[in-house]
Amino acid sequence: AMHDVFRLMESAAASPIPVLVEGETGTGKELVARAIHRMGPRADAPFIAVNCAALAETLLESELFGHRRGAFTGAVQDRQGVFEAAHGGTLLLDEIGEMPTRMQAKLLRVLQEGEVVPVGDTRPRAIDVRVISATNRDLRDEVARKAFREDLFYRLAAFPIRLPPLRERRDDVPLLIDRFLRDTCRQLGREVPRLEPASVRCLVEYAWPGNVLELTNEIQRAVALAQPGESIGVDHLSAHVAAGTGAPGNAPVAAAGAPWIATAHGTAASALASFREARTAFERGFIEDALRRNSGNVT
Repeated sequence: AMHDVFRLMESAAASPIPVLVEGETGTGKELVARAIHRMGPRADAPFIAVNCAALAETLLESELFGHRRGAFTGAVQDRQGVFEAAHGGTLLLDEIGEMPTRMQAKLLRVLQEGEVVPVGDTRPRAIDVRVISATNRDLRDEVARKAFREDLFYRLAAFPIRLPPLRERRDDVPLLIDRFLRDTCRQLGREVPRLEPASVRCLVEYAWPGNVLELTNEIQRAVALAQPGESIGVDHLSAHVAAGTGAPGNAPVAAAGAPWIATAHGTAASALASFREARTAFERGFIEDALRRNSGNVT
């Protein structure tokens, strides 16, 4: 699933077309936006991200378009908005689905005209900004409910990229564990601990409603709990992860329906010396089971 995302990112980076990154919380939407910016011709220009859900409507307008001194109480000096600050570069409008309807109309005009008017000013200022939007909502449903402007949706969603939740790409979990484990230990100046096979199994089977962000936090927590030289066991995991519980409707993969899990992390795996060896056994078992189910047909 991520290979499809990477291909779309490469295509988007080569074009100025507006991109809408869709995905659940914690799937890495801002990372995708930053990667598109770095791969494109605007890489040396600014990349600025603004969370549309974090500011009140009055503050959001000033944040986006800037304001003149005296435009409102507390405006003691002229202030440049993020559209102007990102001139020549890329602006990420995160949580775009949370933007108030009145602000949506003003944003649409800016995108159509290529210019902004700061709060309290009357003179438009030309801008050259690539806009990438991100949302954890289904904007099509929002449009149907009249909660999001249809004309703005079609302008922002010219090139949609959907990020799959972690439960739809469980094969990536061992690789992500390895990455986050090494990153965390490097930050803490500690040796990378071993993960017991039972711990790996719990991490793979869990539904991860918080996606990659939740997995990152879980690994950091486990490393903090483990004593130097101690392997990470099930007792170092959060109770809900160890129990295999997740968000409603996101049931974890059952061992009975995934014999490759038992192959990789069963009794024979208890003697594995390192997480890397456990991961290798996990992958081998997965591939062997796929071959058995397809009568050895590799294609």
